[in-house]
Amino acid sequence: MSFLVGVKEAGEILGWDRRKVSTYHLRGVLPKPLVSLSSGPIWLRKQIVSYKAGKESGVTTYYSDHRVIYECKHNHTFIETCYSPEEFKEHKGKYIMYKEKDVQQLKKAILEKNPIAQFLSFETISFLYDYGIIETDVFHEYIQQYLYEYIEPTKEGRGEE
Repeated sequence: MSFLVGVKEAGEILGWDRRKVSTYHLRGVLPKPLVSLSSGPIWLRKQIVSYKAGKESGVTTYYSDHRVIYECKHNHTFIETCYSPEEFKEHKGKYIMYKEKDVQQLKKAILEKNPIAQFLSFETISFLYDYGIIETDVFHEYIQQYLYEYIEPTKEGRGEE
């Protein structure tokens, strides 16, 4: 089992055919790939697995900058809501709220290579990246620092036993 996946493997995880994966990727529905090659996008396996789990949960994601509440959509810009922070406290339903000050502390911990960042879950960082809450450079810095934890040992292609 590889930790990097292309269109074919993403389709197997999601239960889709290759055309649907390619179409959804081009429409910006799937997580942002680590890299887009001429042969197609390459994701981390955990990005696709996390996307599938999130898609099935039906939870709405919001971001607050203390003045405005934004609804976050997968791979889209923030959508300003009509809620004020005070009104939102009475909001009912399944949702996740990320606050600007918390996200800024998280980004600072990653970029400054704070040891606490190693305890952040890949799924959370990937989720924040896919919803545009953290930037590409922060996500790539996190991967560069902590990717080794997510690489599963494999003997495929080595001819070793």
